[in-house]
Amino acid sequence: MFHRVLKNYDEKNYYYQRQTGISWKKFIELLDTIEKKGWKTKPISALAKGYTHNDVFITFDDGYRDNICVFDELINRGMIATVYPVKDFVLDGFSPIDDMALHLMSTPNIPKDLSRSLLGGRLKRILRGITASRYRYLRQRLFGIDVDADSTHLFMKEHHLKLYNSQGIELGIHGCSHRAFTQLSPRELNKELTENFNWIRGLGCRETMSICFPHGKHNKKVIEQSQLFGLILLGVDCESFYPSVLRRIHITEDYCG
Repeated sequence: MFHRVLKNYDEKNYYYQRQTGISWKKFIELLDTIEKKGWKTKPISALAKGYTHNDVFITFDDGYRDNICVFDELINRGMIATVYPVKDFVLDGFSPIDDMALHLMSTPNIPKDLSRSLLGGRLKRILRGITASRYRYLRQRLFGIDVDADSTHLFMKEHHLKLYNSQGIELGIHGCSHRAFTQLSPRELNKELTENFNWIRGLGCRETMSICFPHGKHNKKVIEQSQLFGLILLGVDCESFYPSVLRRIHITEDYCG
């Protein structure tokens, strides 16, 4: 499980602090290890037919633009991966959590409690459950920020996803708004899943659809609704109470597995 693969390591960078960033050097080391071990990379849809201890399933969340170089590298090595783009991020080039992170990283002397709150505290919990319009309203009211941070080139575009899907990079469902599924009503969740399913199909994906839960959040009702759209359900590092949700290993800069 990856998010961003950044050019250089910087301990002050939000994505490294939140452990959603990994350096290019580290990423290449991991690919070299896969090749040396003789392991075979497969798309997530292949899980429907089972797997062996020699199979590796590489996934990327959210559809960050720096994944373009990553996919080029994978394709050049004859490797496969699965990406879970967020529809609104791709179409609008905007993400509430990323916008707040970019604002804070460009602000000197950020209060430590505010930084902690964004990394994993109250602010993070609020941001993962609200729409972009609600976020902009709260951002202005709480912080007096009226202008979006420059995130124009933060996410891939549809033509990138279509291109890489045609070259073997699989696409999966990760929500339209990236709001936690557990915070949506059944009607809202059905709309989120339906729109995302149709969008991914429209980008050319014809494989067995898989679902990566935004923020890893799921419960029994979310699982039951999600299984109408995706055969394979993915969580994050922590063990799930539900056997139908597969655990992914979150790869960070200090990973040495």
